[in-house]
Amino acid sequence: MKIKRRNTFCVKRYVFTLLLSLFTLVNVWAQRREISGVVKEPSGQGAIAATVQVKGTTIGTVTDNNGNYTISVPADAKVLVIKYYGMHDEEVPIRGNRIDVVLREDTKVLEDVVVVGYGTSNRRDLTGPIASVDAKKLQDIPVASAAEAMAGKLAGVQVTTTEGSPDADIKIRVRGGGSITGDNSPLYIVDGFPVNSIADIPPANIKSIDVLKYASSTAIYGARGANGVIIVTTNDAKDGKISVSYNGSYGFKRIAKTLPVLNSYDFAKWQYELATLQNKVDDQYTPFFGVYDDMDIYKNIKASNWQNDIYGNTGTTFINSLFVSGGSDIVNFNLNYTRNDDKAIMYGSNYSRDNINFKMNAKPLKWLRMNFNARYSDRRVTGAGANDQNALEKSTQDSRLKHTVIYAPISVVDLTAIYTDDDELLQTGSLYPPRKSVDDNYKYRSTQNTNLNGYVQVELIKNMLLRSEIGLDN
Repeated sequence: MKIKRRNTFCVKRYVFTLLLSLFTLVNVWAQRREISGVVKEPSGQGAIAATVQVKGTTIGTVTDNNGNYTISVPADAKVLVIKYYGMHDEEVPIRGNRIDVVLREDTKVLEDVVVVGYGTSNRRDLTGPIASVDAKKLQDIPVASAAEAMAGKLAGVQVTTTEGSPDADIKIRVRGGGSITGDNSPLYIVDGFPVNSIADIPPANIKSIDVLKYASSTAIYGARGANGVIIVTTNDAKDGKISVSYNGSYGFKRIAKTLPVLNSYDFAKWQYELATLQNKVDDQYTPFFGVYDDMDIYKNIKASNWQNDIYGNTGTTFINSLFVSGGSDIVNFNLNYTRNDDKAIMYGSNYSRDNINFKMNAKPLKWLRMNFNARYSDRRVTGAGANDQNALEKSTQDSRLKHTVIYAPISVVDLTAIYTDDDELLQTGSLYPPRKSVDDNYKYRSTQNTNLNGYVQVELIKNMLLRSEIGLDN
């Protein structure tokens, strides 16, 4: 009878534990729920890259190209906060699993003066929205170019870096891409003149960036403005005594995370098991790691983690900017020199750039105004990047990153002589030693860009101006 009672007690305890576990799982599952919806501008257009966040937490997401969003929130979440440049922050109570929001324009922002295709205008007078960012938000960002400084600062503008190399292309898309096969790059206008790129303009020399999105604001540029127009205004020349200022920043960078790889013992053990399997198939494979009883010797052999070898450098970024400005009410000027030194985390990759920017305004007569701008950049890049393995590369899977992850951690010379490229068990024969791959694909690139532009403006009669412009982009 005692044994029966004990068994009964054990069964009851088992059932109780099972029910408690199920209750815990259900409770954990119920602690979060998924909410979706759409965020729209007052015009009815979907708000691209609007921020949707749970109030009082760091839980958040951004909307897609159509303004749609999906967010997983805690069960006790009460309010969602939606933020979008040029609009009021909206706090919406969480009721149900779908929340749609129509934003309201911020009247204070509507008083801002922005640059449009035809000159300047108050934001409240525009028929289409324009995204803007001024110098105050750019001057403290320690990045190398204007394109990088725009990341996350302009609503409806997506800025992505193609890879991690120092001179990686930066793709800018205004309200998403409009073509599958064509070029989706926007038109760049710097101080009134079209240029091919804004990558050589240091953020410290920028006064404002305005992005035109719709036909009403891009019409003056015709088909060139179909993918949006990014207008960059550099710092103006200033009147007064000559002043000199300096701005510098220094930073470090390390790889954030690496993939786990086999150590020497596990790799040798795997090879032994692989050889045993192959012997069972055709009896032609012999392991080169000795007998199984001697496997412990590989516990004392140091393995090569090629990820740390290739991407384990401590990168540094050093940016120096020197500004000189001054003049009178007749002639004034602004001169800026910027030096960027970037040591990448990847072995054999470095980047440096020198920028000189000069801007002069002259008003010798009441009815005559002249302007001259000059920009020069000298860029030098060492290293081919993480994804440029060779001319036969078919995808990013055939990249140096693949070799650093799956290349053998110890010597496998004998094994590579036996395996063929068609072998499905181990593709060691098709891999390259990671450091040798970098050395064999060494690249050095030197690029000099010169941009000159200016205009002469004559006031023929009151409120009637004649203006002639000329520019050179080399």
